Amino acid sequence: MHAMDAPDVVVVGAGVNGLVCALGLARAGLTVEVLEERPIAGGVMRTEYPFARSPRLAAATGAHRVGFFPPELARVLGVDLGLVPRDPSVFAPTIEPGRFLLAGAGNEGLRAAAGGALDAMLAVLDAIASDLGGAWLSGALSIEDTADRWVRPQLRDTFVALCKGSLAEYVARFGIPSGLLKAVLAVDALVGSWASFDAPGSGAPLLFRHAARSRSGGGDAVCPSGIGGIARVLADAAQAAGVRIATATSVREILVEADAAAGVVCADGRTIRATTIVSGADPLRLSALVGSDRLGGALASKVAGFARPGSAAKLNLALAALPRFAALPDDRGQHRATTFLIPGGDDGVRSIARAFAEASAGTFPSLPPLECTFASSADEPVHHASIMIPWAPYDLAGTTWAAEEDKALGAVLAVLESFAPGTRASIIDAQFLHPKKLETHFGVTRGHLRHTDDTFVLAERMPYVTPVAGLYSCSSACAPAGGMLGVAGHNAAMRVLADFELGLESTVVGPQD
Repeated sequence: MHAMDAPDVVVVGAGVNGLVCALGLARAGLTVEVLEERPIAGGVMRTEYPFARSPRLAAATGAHRVGFFPPELARVLGVDLGLVPRDPSVFAPTIEPGRFLLAGAGNEGLRAAAGGALDAMLAVLDAIASDLGGAWLSGALSIEDTADRWVRPQLRDTFVALCKGSLAEYVARFGIPSGLLKAVLAVDALVGSWASFDAPGSGAPLLFRHAARSRSGGGDAVCPSGIGGIARVLADAAQAAGVRIATATSVREILVEADAAAGVVCADGRTIRATTIVSGADPLRLSALVGSDRLGGALASKVAGFARPGSAAKLNLALAALPRFAALPDDRGQHRATTFLIPGGDDGVRSIARAFAEASAGTFPSLPPLECTFASSADEPVHHASIMIPWAPYDLAGTTWAAEEDKALGAVLAVLESFAPGTRASIIDAQFLHPKKLETHFGVTRGHLRHTDDTFVLAERMPYVTPVAGLYSCSSACAPAGGMLGVAGHNAAMRVLADFELGLESTVVGPQD
């Protein structure tokens, strides 16, 4: 990084939220420097080339779904991310020929595929999601205050119960007959949570997945240039606004002087002075960079409470051929969908309960549910299978990941093979990232790609402002919810700008000589 005058703001991390934050601040006239420890921007949403045996095959090595990109934020940013609806949106095969769920784009596609079984539930979620449209860019209130401020009176109790209660309780209200459909809803909602189908708070992610499908291209969107294309568009817009982005520049410490942010120390020993620091790092890593004692007792305790026993694991495969599913061997576009492979078929809810119980006991699930996306290379006849495996322990009971990695990989491949016989023989190369490898590869504490559990919502999440004057967070763990693309970055930027305005208003200008 070449020398420059001290910037107004240093943003730590060039993930999507860091880029959105930097873009908003620069457009407001501030000088902004973004420091990213990896060679490329994007954070967990970056495209890489991880396969030695297929070096030209691009892969979404971390996150493989866009998440919720509210249309309100799209209008504010004024950038075209190139997102197109995922169509079909959901594919859930069984191991039996002819028995599968294949849904078209968005919630309408899911509603039609379910044959009316979801109509009543989706109507309620539609109404709540519509009410909450203005809430996403308005900071963070408690669940109850959000209900009072944004949700129509007749649905406020429903909203609060959904956010605090379990997915099982909510789904049971609607008498959905299909066990497979209930299991799909559960895995779709809980892949970013260390929670079971019947855990308190597990209902909240269902609402935000639904909002993504109904109000944006988000939850079912595809970026034709790959998921890393989103970061490239945002980085280009930020640089056009004057932001400096320094990659391969790791921050070792956030400096605090007289209880106020004073700059950062880079891993190579350089110091960059700035009185405003916005951290895109996960809360536990931010705590380590600044010192947990400086966060104050309440926030330090809250941050410590974000830690979970594990997170999802990630498997990236290079395939010579796309999987041929026993339930639907003919091409009906199913490889374009988000694919859920849930052992047990109609008994899928019980199967995922067993998987979570095994993970909670410190073992990798013997029959894990899988969330998959597939992409074909434009450069050569190979394909990328991106597979998310919920509930992988960070520490294994009585053993280590080094000893168990091959066994865990084998369990995932066995599930894939049971739904699509012959797939294993088409594997060219594999990259298996258990939580400890995710932690190292992406710089996220305990390997949590979303920085914290999706069961935390609204004011339960990381605040944008810390007790250290001039130190802010725009982490994915910030309000309002998990899986929201760029919202925390925008809201953090708005808070920084509001504080800058307050600072200017309080400045006393003396007589001029």
